[in-house]
Amino acid sequence: AFEFVKDRMLRIVNTNFGSGRLVLIGGIQINLPYPEFVDHFLPLMFEVRQEGQAPVDLMARFTNLSIQQDLKRTPWAAAGSQREVFAWLTWSPPATSPVYQTLHKYFPGALPGQAVQGRVARILTGYGFDDTTLLGTSFCPDEINNESDSLSVLMQNFWGEVFPMGGISGTPFSGKTGFAAFSSHVANEGNILVAFGPHVGISASGEVGKCLREGQAKESTACGAVVGAYNACLCGTPSTDSTDSYDMQMDFCKRQIAPHAEAISKTENPLASLAHQSYQMVEETMFAVVNNDFGSGYLCLLGGIQINMPNPMEDHFYPCTFELRKA
Repeated sequence: AFEFVKDRMLRIVNTNFGSGRLVLIGGIQINLPYPEFVDHFLPLMFEVRQEGQAPVDLMARFTNLSIQQDLKRTPWAAAGSQREVFAWLTWSPPATSPVYQTLHKYFPGALPGQAVQGRVARILTGYGFDDTTLLGTSFCPDEINNESDSLSVLMQNFWGEVFPMGGISGTPFSGKTGFAAFSSHVANEGNILVAFGPHVGISASGEVGKCLREGQAKESTACGAVVGAYNACLCGTPSTDSTDSYDMQMDFCKRQIAPHAEAISKTENPLASLAHQSYQMVEETMFAVVNNDFGSGYLCLLGGIQINMPNPMEDHFYPCTFELRKA
């Protein structure tokens, strides 16, 4: 059937329309059982044509030789095959880049944001999460966490309106009162999904804790608040418990990081260690804030570290917690 369709298509098309290119992608559409699976496509032709030029065959671009290895000879390839697929899809950095090496050394198991969102959605729909699901997020309000490839944005695009719970560092400073207000909005017998965590940047050179922001010539820290709190602790700058403080969120971060600052400074990569310690801070606070008093539905908690990648790479997420709770 494909050969028949291809023959008719090639008789119809031409490049007489101008100097532009004609791209032909042909194959067999494979309809899989819904909603368990998404449809697949078997590519059989991928060709670029241009008037006066020889056709360019791009079929080889659909093949990723790095994952087609005999694991008896190269058993280590199994660990990296998923990463290679994401890199081939251009969702993740290529294996030869410094970003790749840093990402998978200090955040093993990190995934592209769209892979996390897709997997979470597929799993939760099996538990009755639908368009009535109430979404809450607790990520640092830094603008780099609100770009189109950030997990929070991807989740909002899928699940709908969001209740932001987080302040600097991603800690849910809206507190128990904020969660009570948020959870009171849930539909009858509805479910709640809360995603949370700190963030950390990785520069193009593979440096943890750095990112190049749009319009700037020099890299800056990410998360700036967490790094600032950590540096203050190393310098002995105390936090304040004063009710007159106009920097209460930063004071909280300093108090939480201070007991660990010296140990963090002695690790192989202090800013990577700081990101993992920051996650513990955010998780402990989140667990103290949430409850299942809102009704009979599920509370899903998705926690991890948001990883801001250098442009044009997509942001990643290092998952640490994924659990369902029910009253």
